Amino acid sequence: MDALTHGMIGIALAGLSGQPLAIDNPIYIAAFLGSQAPDFDFLAMIRGGMSYLKQHRAASHSLPGIVLWAALIAIGVFIGCPGSSLVTLFLWAFAGGLSHIALDYFNTHGAALLWPLRKERLSCNLLNVFDPILVLLLLGAYLTGLPMQQVSWISFISMTLYIFLRFLLRIRTTHWLKQEFTGYHLERILVMPSLERIFYWDFVVETDECYFIGQIGAFYPVLTIKANLPKQHYSTIMVEAQKTTLAEFFSLFTPFSYFSEYQHEGSMNVRIYDLRYFQNHSFRHSGTIIFDNDNTPSESYIHSYGRKLKFPS
Repeated sequence: MDALTHGMIGIALAGLSGQPLAIDNPIYIAAFLGSQAPDFDFLAMIRGGMSYLKQHRAASHSLPGIVLWAALIAIGVFIGCPGSSLVTLFLWAFAGGLSHIALDYFNTHGAALLWPLRKERLSCNLLNVFDPILVLLLLGAYLTGLPMQQVSWISFISMTLYIFLRFLLRIRTTHWLKQEFTGYHLERILVMPSLERIFYWDFVVETDECYFIGQIGAFYPVLTIKANLPKQHYSTIMVEAQKTTLAEFFSLFTPFSYFSEYQHEGSMNVRIYDLRYFQNHSFRHSGTIIFDNDNTPSESYIHSYGRKLKFPS
């Protein structure tokens, strides 16, 4: 989620302590920093964009990661506020970090919660990275003027009810999609918040013959098919592409990757698409594997948000 949402939830957590909100209160400082800490992995940008893509929402968004962050925050806050309890600071910082990775689990990009046992990003696909309705609900709780502990309860109750409502809407939407594609042999259905419209869902429907990518209303079954990709017989080149580090990297981020083969400037290329994010008639995230004359992978690139990054072999 965005830093504002994480921060408001971190402060609301500290409010459960019953202490009034104060910028010099060590409990609020620890919980707030804990709620932001997993995203400190942006420091990987120092080593380049590729390093950041690999590290973001990985180890720092796991239970071992937030234990480490909580310990560092507790020590830092304790040095600045020596009269406070180191254990108490650790627990509030840990609670803040836990709220961060839990909320990231609910959004579409997910988090590697089970790292290092499982490195893929796990996601519940109920929220976008920035959810304006959730932000308004949280801001509304803060604007009530009530004591901080009551603000905290209002924040968590409203957030829980909102996420539960989206969960129910997604169940109904999945049922609509099953009815819409009743003539097909369905294998998998993914429903996630739309990138473009608040009260819509994006979806990927996998059948035994193809993938349907589209959008459907959250309250009414108004459906639009944006792309229809046939399943292909995997050639030798595509089988080799699946063994590359780039293909492995994609498998950590998306459960729906699609391979296509084409020829460019005399060499065979394989393109990998993340089918979840389709906007402006193209996929937001894709990768290219270039093969040499011996049909061996020679170069790899990632295309994301308009950027082209060379992927290390």
